[in-house]
Amino acid sequence: MSEQEELNLFEKISEGLAESYEQLLRRKAALGQDMVFADENGRPRIVPAAEELVSYLKSRVED
Repeated sequence: MSEQEELNLFEKISEGLAESYEQLLRRKAALGQDMVFADENGRPRIVPAAEELVSYLKSRVED
C-alpha cells in the first residue's frame, strides 16, 4: 500500500468515526440521555448528550 493510499484510508476511517460519534450524540440527545466521559484523573464525568452535541458541532465548524 502506498503512502497516499494509507493517508486516504486513515482519512476515511477518521471521517467514519466522526460521523458515527455525531450519530450517537444525536440519538442520545433525542432520547434525553447523558454521555459519560473520563476526566484527566480517570473519574467519570456525566454530561447531557444535548450539551455535548452542541459543543461537538461548534468544534466541527471551527475546524
